[in-house]
Amino acid sequence: MLDAPWMVDVASGAAPKAVQVLAACHAEMNADAFRMLNQAEQVMGSLLEDTEPVALSPGAFDAISRELGVFTDTAQSSEAPEVEGLFAKLPAALRTVLDDHPHPIWMNKVGGVKEMPIETLEEEGVRVRLLSLPAGRGVAEHTHEAEELTLVLEGGFNDGHSDYVRGDVCHADPNLTHNPRAHDDGPCICLSVEMGRLKFTHPVVAMASRMLGWDKN
Repeated sequence: MLDAPWMVDVASGAAPKAVQVLAACHAEMNADAFRMLNQAEQVMGSLLEDTEPVALSPGAFDAISRELGVFTDTAQSSEAPEVEGLFAKLPAALRTVLDDHPHPIWMNKVGGVKEMPIETLEEEGVRVRLLSLPAGRGVAEHTHEAEELTLVLEGGFNDGHSDYVRGDVCHADPNLTHNPRAHDDGPCICLSVEMGRLKFTHPVVAMASRMLGWDKN
């Protein structure tokens, strides 16, 4: 599950936009995550009660909501257009982002892995993508220059340390070396937010990643 410091950053607005979307999806899929995010929001709300209020300009809330792609009001969410296929199974917070994403296309990677970059959520130092891992296949062993958050949207995977299923978040950092592989019983779809480059441990894979740009952010 996404840990408390990240939830506080999300509630305060300090987290990158992509992490805010990931947290909203996580809370939508995981009851414990929903409670933790709600608690963090209540804490931040209580702190704001002691802050001198500042008037917003007309339309400011709607503009901020559109920029984030999440946290819209109930009436707006209920009128969101239907999405066919895989997207229909995704959390509403992510579907809202993809509705504004021009021409989402899966890109083929090594070993049958596919990725779909989500540029509308990216910012300096933050790479965001949907990953599709075929059954029993995955990403070569690697570590990270910084933190990576991966939310399982469909199926599940094991990274050699822990097992993750729908609604779980894998939190990786430079201290973790792992080899994520989808379960043998079916493919795995994930939302990945990388705040630093991947560092593959196998020298041949590492060289290929640099040449082909697999490890860029």
